[in-house]
Amino acid sequence: MTHQFELGEKFDSALLADAPRVRLSRRGMIMGLASGSVFPFISGCATNLATGESQFLLVDDATIANMSATAWTDMKAQTPQTSNSKLKGRVLNIWDRTIQGAVKQGHVSPNAQWDVAVFDTDDVNAFVMPGNRVGVYRGITELTENDDQISSVLGHETGHVVGKHAEERYSVGVAAQIGLMAGQIAVASSEELSKYGSAIGALGGAAVQFGVILPYSRKHELQADKLGVDYMHNAGYDVKQSIRLWELMAAQSEGQRPPEFMSTHPDPLRRAEELRTYINARGYALI
Repeated sequence: MTHQFELGEKFDSALLADAPRVRLSRRGMIMGLASGSVFPFISGCATNLATGESQFLLVDDATIANMSATAWTDMKAQTPQTSNSKLKGRVLNIWDRTIQGAVKQGHVSPNAQWDVAVFDTDDVNAFVMPGNRVGVYRGITELTENDDQISSVLGHETGHVVGKHAEERYSVGVAAQIGLMAGQIAVASSEELSKYGSAIGALGGAAVQFGVILPYSRKHELQADKLGVDYMHNAGYDVKQSIRLWELMAAQSEGQRPPEFMSTHPDPLRRAEELRTYINARGYALI
């Protein structure tokens, strides 16, 4: 399925595209592997205060925010923004209320600055870029049935920021590239394996994509969904509408999604069920 049905797909695509290519010579890589100098930075983990989980991070917030600055500027220059002041005011009001839910949770500074744009296209989507940059398409406001569902969308995007998903996905991408390079060198150095070098390389790339990158992405989406529910609950919105949102998204994308293991995002109905379980467990509502 295309990104227009999946909240955050713009964020994911931009992030993977921005992952740097590690440029090391074969000799340099071999020497680095022998000395341990290639991987010294792939050793530190940090605990995310919002999720309580250990994260693998190679970059800080400021670095990755700077990396996305040009993409955000280009996005706003090339994509029309709505001239409907009523729609823009509605989205910004829901945003202000939802972000206060994150502040109340202690996950966002009350002094944080945000840049929220409402784009005038039919895309059924919203996204976030590093640096507190949030994009909402008119299409998602037309699919949703009420302010509560839009709050669920905006809370989800805030969850990506709080969860440091950009930083973690970038870091995993860099580490995966280095791992693939090391594997290619090992294959090339083996007289027997070198006969099958291209086939092994293709399998290795597929294993990283389907076994590392995509599962990370789906995990982040589910995590952002749940953080978003916390924020909309704190803001006084009806959390049950987050489930309804994903039922609507499922109907919108029916017959157009690839198998989940090939997607950056979990199946919409799985997301709805995970949220149902989470809402009940948190005592926000009985569904």
